[in-house]
Amino acid sequence: MATTLISSIIFSASLFVIFSMAITAKANDSGSGRAKVTNLMLEACKNASGYSRDFELHVTQEFCLSTLQSSNRSVDARDHLDLVLIAIDILKDRLNTANHNVEKMLQNAKKGTVKIRDLYLCKVYYDTTTRIINICDSMFTDYRGDKGELQPFELLRWVDRVGFPIDGCMSNLSIEKPRADSLINENFEMAMLVNLGYALLAPYDDSY
Repeated sequence: MATTLISSIIFSASLFVIFSMAITAKANDSGSGRAKVTNLMLEACKNASGYSRDFELHVTQEFCLSTLQSSNRSVDARDHLDLVLIAIDILKDRLNTANHNVEKMLQNAKKGTVKIRDLYLCKVYYDTTTRIINICDSMFTDYRGDKGELQPFELLRWVDRVGFPIDGCMSNLSIEKPRADSLINENFEMAMLVNLGYALLAPYDDSY
């Protein structure tokens, strides 16, 4: 069991390095289509880099800025909550892509490929993630309405819960390497986006 845990940690660290390199390459891309960096984005990403849901998948300021720059909506964000919603919307797109890829893998499942059981479990996890995200969207709307029923820590708790099913899918797939590498990478990217959304809520944590 100890060997499995160590291997899992090493595997997560390796994915983090690979994904960070990809993000750096995108950030250094001089092509058009990148949103400009605003003062709010700088402040939010600086705070986010010191606050994490999962310290194994630490959100860097560079990753935060690069992700937010991928959406032009970031320029018009009014506060940290807007930036969180943007990160969650980016996660939704990735989730739809991952779900579509799982469906294709299920259709083409053959002997020697990823186990059908694990693919079906990931599909269930993705559906659960979508439902939790929908709850988060409603909670953010209620919080903005100033109804006095929600506390800031509840926002953090529900964004945290978004990541649980994704973590479960990735945990199942980790034993399917290398056949499941592409899907594992997709889940890793989604986990990083969950961590970003959580980290952007740092100002709403009274204990921070």
